[in-house]
Amino acid sequence: MASPARGRAKPSSPARAGAKTPSWFLLLETEPRRAAENMARDEYLFRLCHEKKCGFFRIYAWAQPSFSTGVSQKADKALNLDFIKANGCAYVRRITGGKTVLHDHEITYAVASSEDIFFKEHDLHQSYLLISRVLVQALQTLGVEAALSKGSPSELSRSHNPCFSFPTPNEIEVRGKKIIGSAQKRDKLALLQHGSIPLTMNYDLYAGGANSSAPLIKKNMTTWSDISGRSRQELTAALVQSFRSFIGTDFCPMEFTPEDQRQLAALTEKYSSDAWNLVL
Repeated sequence: MASPARGRAKPSSPARAGAKTPSWFLLLETEPRRAAENMARDEYLFRLCHEKKCGFFRIYAWAQPSFSTGVSQKADKALNLDFIKANGCAYVRRITGGKTVLHDHEITYAVASSEDIFFKEHDLHQSYLLISRVLVQALQTLGVEAALSKGSPSELSRSHNPCFSFPTPNEIEVRGKKIIGSAQKRDKLALLQHGSIPLTMNYDLYAGGANSSAPLIKKNMTTWSDISGRSRQELTAALVQSFRSFIGTDFCPMEFTPEDQRQLAALTEKYSSDAWNLVL
């Protein structure tokens, strides 16, 4: 598995390297991880981008069905914790916005970057659009007629409905149904955007854990297996190639150092704690 390094020991690290130009790093993870570990890794990459201009493209998976909520959602509205625990699922609160997602049989992507390509002339909405276009291109290369959504009525975005029950502007749809749900965090120096591409969906599980309706969710979303016969590996390769074409350079290999592992462990504790996950 290719993984990133942090600051001061590996010459290939974005924070330590003496590279004259910004660099991009690929994390193509085949080992599914717990919800807390996945969110810890995404936040850690976001932090690394504050140390030097660099970027990460990460593909990953989940060790068990997991519900993630947006940073501003109230857990008692967004989640049915009794149902989630009774069904052997995990839950975690993201640092990004957006609504509740069930992560199960899916491909999850993350982009963390402080590169000028996202900041010199672009705000949050424009950078979100840039990444969405990369995702659309990846799906189209596999013969899927993906397009950008025009969004939904504003009252839906203010509701507690889960992420895949309605599209927001510039998310990806196929035949009018949402196929990728994404969320972003951004400050003056860096951004983190991550998103879910369901390969299949257990609609009853999603609805039960997100205080929603299975027919409502199924009406408004689709899955990769519904729209394509191409494999998970082919979709992953298309995502990597589309993003490589967008940044115009090859990805660099990375490794985590012992110091990285220490900081990741601390972040994993954060995301394992109800003091973070259920604070609202």
